[in-house]
Amino acid sequence: MKDKKFQKILDAILIPVLAILSGLVLMGIMIALTGKPVWESYGVLFSKAFGCEKVSNCAILTTLERATPIILTGLSAVVAFRSGLFSIGQEGQYLMASIAAGWLGYSIHLPNGVHQSVILVACMAVGAIYGFIPGVLKVKLGVNELLSTIVLNSIATLIIEYMVQFPMRADVSTTAHSPIIDETAQLATFLPGSKWGVGFIIAVVAVIVVFIYLWKTKSGYEQRMAGQSKRFALYGGVPSDKAAIRAMIISGALAGLAGAVEVMGVHRRIMTGFSTGLGFDGVTAAILGQTHPFGVFIVSILFAGLELGAQLGLQLKLGIPRELGATIIGFIILFVAASKFYEGAIDSVRSWFSKSKKVKAKEGGD
Repeated sequence: MKDKKFQKILDAILIPVLAILSGLVLMGIMIALTGKPVWESYGVLFSKAFGCEKVSNCAILTTLERATPIILTGLSAVVAFRSGLFSIGQEGQYLMASIAAGWLGYSIHLPNGVHQSVILVACMAVGAIYGFIPGVLKVKLGVNELLSTIVLNSIATLIIEYMVQFPMRADVSTTAHSPIIDETAQLATFLPGSKWGVGFIIAVVAVIVVFIYLWKTKSGYEQRMAGQSKRFALYGGVPSDKAAIRAMIISGALAGLAGAVEVMGVHRRIMTGFSTGLGFDGVTAAILGQTHPFGVFIVSILFAGLELGAQLGLQLKLGIPRELGATIIGFIILFVAASKFYEGAIDSVRSWFSKSKKVKAKEGGD
């Protein structure tokens, strides 16, 4: 029993690792076609993503800062996916919470500590409400959650653009933006000149909490059972409708937390073009991370690092388009989707080793 469990965990780790390696090999081929030095490109990519020349110029800290909202939106996707709901509404929930964080950050004035806490809770509530809507539509009216979350994402994008352009606009500059939030509303950073700070700690805590919830609590067990086998869950007395709505509320709250952290810890306001697809990046991280909180944490850092390395390294230093990084990530997703190929290869290698051991044991016995 333990061997089978270990084998399952090992396979869950090996498949995304092999997919990532396949993507990097393909990246090398594409770089070679451009006439650029392949090995130097690899070195530049990873040094600009995970290197650290000095404290004031430490790429890994920027990677961790960029990974923070991806971790949170990825956790949001994990909760939904594990509950059998293909929700991609993280972007809309993230944006709606960002509006709340931007407005509460300058419109109310509270003591340090209290102000941040109020905004974080409020943003989680806004995200939860925006996640509750597709959950109710799914349960009560049978509306497909994929369609409803896509529509709600578009609505949220329009709302945030309207809010920035009109009621929340700070001045009449060429780029519309809201006022800077109060210092008491900002999340602290760990180093001067860096935006890596308390937001990352919040993301780490969220990873642990989501893991404990899904794998160590009764409610989490109900969520996973409802996602894995609705009929089994029904016979086991698990109310699937209640589990679906609860999953969407929790998922929305996590995405809302991402919006709060991004406003309070990075931008300090909202502006035109605030929607950069971080919600969809979280969905990608959830898929690559095998819909597991710890997998999401690792993949989000790698994901953010590849984007940063492609931007600061490949493009600025070697003249290779940064879109190559996004292309490689896309191919990695395809490789993960082709998990059956890797499973077959892993089984073949495992079978070969097993036969080799039996042959050696037989020869030793003779």
